This record gives sequence, C-alpha cells and structure tokens, in this order.
Amino acid sequence: MSSLQVDESIFDVQGNNPQGGLALHISTAGIVHDLGNLIQVASSALNHLGRDPNIATAPGAGVVIAGAKTALERAGCLVRQTIRTAREIEGVISNANVGICLADVGAFVRSAWDENIRVEVCVGSNLPLVRCDRVGLQNAVLNLLLNARDAMPDGGLISVHAFVSENSKGVDVRVEDRGIGMTNETMVRAFDLFFTTKGEGLGGVGLPMVKRFVEEAGGSIDLKSILGSGTVVTLKLPAMH
Repeated sequence: MSSLQVDESIFDVQGNNPQGGLALHISTAGIVHDLGNLIQVASSALNHLGRDPNIATAPGAGVVIAGAKTALERAGCLVRQTIRTAREIEGVISNANVGICLADVGAFVRSAWDENIRVEVCVGSNLPLVRCDRVGLQNAVLNLLLNARDAMPDGGLISVHAFVSENSKGVDVRVEDRGIGMTNETMVRAFDLFFTTKGEGLGGVGLPMVKRFVEEAGGSIDLKSILGSGTVVTLKLPAMH
C-alpha cells in the first residue's frame, strides 16, 4: 500500500468559524495521518505473514489473512475518502452498483466472522445504480452488520435484501436480524452521536454515521425494532438518472 500523506492545511476552517473549530480540524488531520501510517504497518505485517511457508500452509490461514487485508484496504479507502472530502474536489457525482457492493461486503464478513453468524444476501434483479459513494455504501452496510452481529451473542442469521423502492425512484437496502432488539427509549436515541447501550468499546458512532451517509446521498433511513425479536434497518437510496 502506498504512503498516505495528509497536508494539514487542507483542513483549515474557512470564513468566521471559531478557533476551536480550527483546532478540531487540525486534530482530525493528524488522526487521519496517523491512521494511514498504522494501516501501512499492519499491511506490511500481513504481507510478511503471507510469505511465511509455515503460516501460509496452515488450514484456514489464507482465508483469515485475505479477510484482514480486505479490512485494511477498506480502512485505506476511508482515509483517502476523508482527504477528498476535505479538499472538496468531488466534481463528479458518485454512483454505486448495490449488488456488487453487497457481494463484496458479504464475502468479507463471511471470511472474518465465526461460523455461528450467517449472512444471507439477496439482491433483486435490474436494480438501478444509486447516487452515492461505493465505499461509503459498503461501510454503512458493514456498520449495520456489526450492530446486528453484536445483537446476537449466541449467533444467528442476518439477512440483507436489496430491491427497487415502492416509488421506483431508488433502491432499498434492508438489514435484518433476530437479535435482542431495542426498547422504545433506545430507538428514540439510536441515531444520537455517542449514545450507546454497550458498556465499552466504540459504541454510539456507527448508526449516526450511517444516517449521515444516507442523508448526504439524498436518501433516508428507517429503523424498526422489537425488544426480544430483532431489528430491521432500511437504507432508502436515490437512483441515478
């Protein structure tokens, strides 16, 4: 993986924003820069492991290493995407093939997760391209899959369905689990940044990020959950015209 260098000046705050905003953006630039360096180190370590004949021939090692490499590649894409956004050089409207995106994410999680978690992906026929960034869509679905997995500590099935929306103006991507579900109080705050029912870890970020991604693409997100029965999250994405 090539070196990922970040020029902190691209995160300067324009206009009359307060100095605190400038400090926050410079701090963000530093975090992105350090993430890029850590990704390089981890990627190099995986390449080294892959060349070790004792490890390469171990049962299942190839699949695990491939899954880890895919995760690092996605992390690298996130770093580059952050830089592009900060520089405001998008220019061309992004579009994504939902079927390909879901197939990639499904293959990735199946190679990395335990066998007690099953992921079923079903994609309707003749889906139009959707108006969003491909990597952003994959990361949004991955966030939902991670939440679904955490909601099923004993394992189970996660279903991912993509189909043309009822108004035929877009594509709906539905992620459904049969996990512990949410209370009404939790659902009300599910999209609040940093709100989490998890005792530890990086909770409270995934769903707000998914919501932001969908709304920036011009779509919407729908959440339904029943305590003890599971959760269904639907991303409603606009089609490219």
